[in-house]
Amino acid sequence: MRAPVIFIGAAAVVVAAAGCSTATPAPKASSPVARGRAYYTTCQGCHGNAGEGFAGMKAPRLAGLPPSYVAEQLLLYRKDLRGGPADFQGVQMNGRAKALPDEQAVQDVAAYIATLPPPPAPVAAAKGGAGTALYESCAACHGARGEGNAELGAPPLAGTDADYLARQLRNFRKGIRGREGDERGQQMAAAAAVLPDEAAIDAVAAHASTLR
Repeated sequence: MRAPVIFIGAAAVVVAAAGCSTATPAPKASSPVARGRAYYTTCQGCHGNAGEGFAGMKAPRLAGLPPSYVAEQLLLYRKDLRGGPADFQGVQMNGRAKALPDEQAVQDVAAYIATLPPPPAPVAAAKGGAGTALYESCAACHGARGEGNAELGAPPLAGTDADYLARQLRNFRKGIRGREGDERGQQMAAAAAVLPDEAAIDAVAAHASTLR
């Protein structure tokens, strides 16, 4: 998939925080991308017209994410395996994901998001420092340049808001994200648990956000 990536993190409308699951009618369109474009209109308020994200809404950028990852996260929200009361931003996405009428709609909106232009390259990360060293253990899945690996289900991290990345790492460490039933999420929970302290979380998130 502007409320984790994610993600998808913040919802398109605040009313979703109340658990609204009224289905959005399926648009009459001939292709998945066209249908997804119609569904995406409810995402724009938080994630941006071009999927660029909006830090002020705690909503991550969606442009550049693989459609398989976007669909997977939406399905986790629909199944209450992501979000929930302990995740203030994520709980808003539970209602938005459930408002999609079916799993085909999930695939459609993911297909449309995949057509959005990727974000511009961020400022290059400074070499050295705690974040650089800590990121070495992330590179096996997310890539040395934060480019991600769709085959492993690892999303790109380069250019993602550092605050969002740090929040997700904290959610993984606390068990808010990566619950039973979310196999890849549990792998990330184990990886996040290795980070020694809060400063390490902030350092690796800051480094990943500035990768090219």
